[in-house]
Amino acid sequence: MPLLEVIYTSDEPPPLERKRAFAREAVAIFHEVLGTPPGRLRLVIHHLKPDDSLELLEDGDMGEASQGTDW
Repeated sequence: MPLLEVIYTSDEPPPLERKRAFAREAVAIFHEVLGTPPGRLRLVIHHLKPDDSLELLEDGDMGEASQGTDW
């Protein structure tokens, strides 16, 4: 059973109609390309706020991680 996981980074989550349109297209593409029967594709859409992603770094601040971090 195929799984499509989408990570969406924005201040606001995508509108429901946009997610529905994306889901319809994903089902059609998976059916056309992989032969996935309708109802077999699993879709997960995660919404991340910008400060929970690399967007929290300012431009040019993509250097190596600081030493001594606990992560």
